[in-house]
Amino acid sequence: MSKTVRILTVGEEQIPYELERGRVKRLNLRVRRDGTVHLSVPLTTPEAFVERFFQEKGAWLVEARTRMLATRQAIDLLADGAPLLIVGEPYTVRVQTGERGRCECREGELILTVRDPSSTDERVLLLRRLAKARAAAYLTDRIKAFWPHFSPRPATFPTLTFRWLRSRWGSCTASKNHITLNEKLLFVPPHLADYVILHELCHFAYQDHSKAFYRHLSQYYPDYARARKELRAAQIPE
Repeated sequence: MSKTVRILTVGEEQIPYELERGRVKRLNLRVRRDGTVHLSVPLTTPEAFVERFFQEKGAWLVEARTRMLATRQAIDLLADGAPLLIVGEPYTVRVQTGERGRCECREGELILTVRDPSSTDERVLLLRRLAKARAAAYLTDRIKAFWPHFSPRPATFPTLTFRWLRSRWGSCTASKNHITLNEKLLFVPPHLADYVILHELCHFAYQDHSKAFYRHLSQYYPDYARARKELRAAQIPE
C-alpha cells in the first residue's frame, strides 16, 4: 500500500488529492469535509488511467468541493457558541434541541431550537427565516434615510425587493426604478449595509461600474474600496 499527495488543476481551481494504491477491487473517490480529495485504486492501475479518470471527474469535483466547504462553513458559523452580528449587535449562537424549529434573540443570544442538532440545514433555515422577518424593515429604513439627500434620483421612491442571495449583495434596475437587496445584509456591520445601499442608489446615475460611477459613489461613501474588501471577506452561511 502506498500514498502520495498531488494537485489536480481544473480551470483556475487547484485541488489537492491523496492517491492511495492498495488491495482494493475498484476505484473509490471521496471528498473530505476539509475539501481534500481521496482516491483509492488497485495496485496495478496504470498512471494514465488515474489521470484520465480525474480529468473526466474534474467538473464534478469542483462542484462537490464547493458544496462540502460551504457546508463546513455553515457548521462553523452557526455552531453552538459562535459569534454572529445582527444589525451590528453581537450575539452568541446557542443550539438546543426541541420538537419544533424556532429562532429567538434573547439577552445577547441567538437561540436556535432544532430537532436535529447535527443538521446544518435546519440552522441555516432558521437564520433565513430571521432574515426574512427583519431584513426588509431594517434595509428600507436605511434607504429612506439616504433617499432625500441623494442626487440624481427618480421622482418616486424605488420599488424594493429583498431576497436571500448567494452571489450578489444587491442590484439596481434603473429603468424600472427597482432595487434588490440581499437579506444577508442583516448580518454584516451596518456601515457595510450602507455601502451596498449607496452603491445601488448610484446606479440611478450610472448603470455601469465606470470611473465616473465610482467618482459619484465616492461623494456619498469615500471609503468604498475598503468597504468592498470587508464585504468580500464577510462570512455568512449559504
